[in-house]
Amino acid sequence: MSKKNIEIVYNEFKPDFLILIKEYPELKKYLIMKNRDEDIEKCEDFSFDWSNNNLSLLMTKCILNYYFNIKYYDIPNNFLIPPVPSRLNYINVIQSLLILFKVSDKNEIIGVDIGTGANIIYPILGNEVYKWKFICSEINDEAFKNGEKIINKNKLENRIKLIKQKCGCNIFLGVLNREKKYTFTMCNPPYYDYQDEIKIEDKKRDCEYNFDEIYYKNGEIGFFERYFEESIYFSKNVFLFSFLIGKKSNAEKIYDKIKDNIKICDMKRIKNGNNIRYIIYWSFFNDYQEFLDEILYSNEYNRFRPIYNS
Repeated sequence: MSKKNIEIVYNEFKPDFLILIKEYPELKKYLIMKNRDEDIEKCEDFSFDWSNNNLSLLMTKCILNYYFNIKYYDIPNNFLIPPVPSRLNYINVIQSLLILFKVSDKNEIIGVDIGTGANIIYPILGNEVYKWKFICSEINDEAFKNGEKIINKNKLENRIKLIKQKCGCNIFLGVLNREKKYTFTMCNPPYYDYQDEIKIEDKKRDCEYNFDEIYYKNGEIGFFERYFEESIYFSKNVFLFSFLIGKKSNAEKIYDKIKDNIKICDMKRIKNGNNIRYIIYWSFFNDYQEFLDEILYSNEYNRFRPIYNS
């Protein structure tokens, strides 16, 4: 039973920059104004120098602190700095889907963030805004250590569990437990194919990313294929799988390929800063109650079964 063509309504987060400038005066040095002598509180025509990485990180820290009560936040050099509004959009879409499918708050909601990065942004937003618990994975050593630091300094150890993915060819394997249930998964995957797209057009990105964050064999299509394959293996453990796609052509190709073979499958278009991104979501259940009623086999039983059907 597909839920296609149902409009998903979610709140788009827009920070008030005037308030942030008052609360965090250090932001002022990155302001761009027509008249430098103009009073910022009366000015409606101003912008920021977003090409400056120092501003990007400072703005992320200020937004997280002011709106989401995150006391400590930092990211090492050469890692992506997440724009909070676009990341929160994905979180809000997940919440809208949980409401749509009547996922009850009576049952503890556990999200899974694959490739959480040094910024670990989705788990901290999901926990703060909706009180979700999170399991998240990371393969890069430096990113993993920084994610642990953010969790520990904000005392989120009981809410967010960070798992080191030891095998680069695995997605859910080594992260999920076949004896447990998880409400949803999410993933902002590497977009670029390191064989064909090793040259990035925007040279400013050279100091903003780590290789593991943006490159994967065959790009986001290759990552999705592995992600989807392993979702079949864990089909009884997760109610709702989701995946963020950067390119419209890739999103349409993926959606057309899987939509007819799954009980629930749809694609949602969302804003990601000034860009448009696409969330594909699917479930192997007709509804949430069917998921709750599903009886899981123990790992003792599963070890006698093949991982994939050949």
